[in-house]
Amino acid sequence: MTRAESDKLKRMVKMNAHMGIRMGELYPKVESIEIHCELTHRSFCGAPHEKRTWTVTPQDEVYFMIDCLNNECTSAGFDLRDIVSSAIQSHQTEVSGEMRCEGREAPDHPEQSCSGVLKYTIKVLYKQ
Repeated sequence: MTRAESDKLKRMVKMNAHMGIRMGELYPKVESIEIHCELTHRSFCGAPHEKRTWTVTPQDEVYFMIDCLNNECTSAGFDLRDIVSSAIQSHQTEVSGEMRCEGREAPDHPEQSCSGVLKYTIKVLYKQ
């Protein structure tokens, strides 16, 4: 897979993940969803590390994709849609976990798995 093919595939996956639906329409009983993420990627240059936190409210569009820190990675990133949806369906208020990137290190290294890791905590606040 070439770099251009990899980039095109990433764009397509991200476009499909962006539903264009507001959280209030999809999850009418939810007041807010708070997402805390810690990303890492080990490489020969070290281990870049990044923390992100954001809150999704009823008027926000639903989008739960997080880019891998590896700029060369062939994956579109980490998709938290199923985790968020499952937490809400089971009426959980907090869920934590870790995901490994499913991509490859780079388009020209198809045999080497990406070392990206995402640790997450998702807190759901329900309407009273």
